[in-house]
Amino acid sequence: MSESGYTVLLADPDLRVRTLLANQLEQTGCTVLHTSDGESALRLVNDLEIRLVVAEMYLRTGEDDCLIHAIRRSKDLRKTRTLAHTSHATSADREWAMRAGADAYLIKPTRAERFRYVVSRLATTKGANSSVPVTSHSAIVRRDSLEHALADVESGELRRASAIVFSRTWWQDLPRAQHNGFAKRAKQAGVKLRSDSMLGGHFVEVRGTPDESLSTERPEGPYRNEA
Repeated sequence: MSESGYTVLLADPDLRVRTLLANQLEQTGCTVLHTSDGESALRLVNDLEIRLVVAEMYLRTGEDDCLIHAIRRSKDLRKTRTLAHTSHATSADREWAMRAGADAYLIKPTRAERFRYVVSRLATTKGANSSVPVTSHSAIVRRDSLEHALADVESGELRRASAIVFSRTWWQDLPRAQHNGFAKRAKQAGVKLRSDSMLGGHFVEVRGTPDESLSTERPEGPYRNEA
């Protein structure tokens, strides 16, 4: 067991990337493992106690699944968190990562200080009120806008929701009138609104206690072939 008490798995087809990230993380005292493909990464996660998987997006674990989503939908891996650390930087890629169930998303290259900070947050933060979701304590769904998330809570489609979290940058760009409108609707619906600098793009998360109506969604559309 490492000094920090947790293990991080790096899953990336590029050995140079894995070596660089491993050197950065080993300075924090955590145990670092690494592999080049999704299938071997999933075997390691199932066999060992791994707190966080840092993965390039679109790594396949089979014909019709990817590593990030395979981890998120496994009941045995609810305590394992995932960071999509990727060179795929379009809004569609960010949306895909969120729908796949990634807890956070970073674009390569990432400054060493920022990378270590995000990894530490994901690996050590506990509790349902954390600004980084802990799937063993709270269920998470992704919606493509705050409007859609609120509408689903108001209609009862998403029951037992406690908070809606969205990109801080996106929120800051909204007019004050929209802030007030969203805040009023959220109060009436009984949910809290929170911004988070770690959420990219326009995507939002609805969090709450586990419920059949509140669970991580499967990504839409075919899985991408590129790593």
